[in-house]
Amino acid sequence: MRHLTCVVVLLLLASPTSLHSHEILQKVSRGAATVVELSYPDDSPFSHEQYEVYREGEETPYQTGWTDALGRIVFVPDRRGGWRIRAFSEDGHGTDVTIEAGPENAEETVEHTGSDRYGRTVLGTIIILGVFMIVFVVLRRRAV
Repeated sequence: MRHLTCVVVLLLLASPTSLHSHEILQKVSRGAATVVELSYPDDSPFSHEQYEVYREGEETPYQTGWTDALGRIVFVPDRRGGWRIRAFSEDGHGTDVTIEAGPENAEETVEHTGSDRYGRTVLGTIIILGVFMIVFVVLRRRAV
């Protein structure tokens, strides 16, 4: 059992690097049209994937489609406010973010690095270790 615990801990320590591949990064450029550029942490584009754009507070999509070869979503907002962008792939990658946009946007570019991936990785590792500790304690008590 002790060897199994060591193997599990080593696997958990090695896994955070592979967890980054599920995160999608965003870069938003505002002008006459709003361009949301989606990419993986290794800078490869989130290309040819489905997306939906929603006005703030609405359930019906304002626009739907597929990201282009460079992972871009381009839309022209008809009013100022929050715009929800949902992009997702069949293998579980995706993002769900809200950005501020409007028809009178000045030229600007904002990069969003996604959520705190390191914090989520540490939290996930702590939860998994906690579950293994509980299982270990329960099995140890049954053996006694």
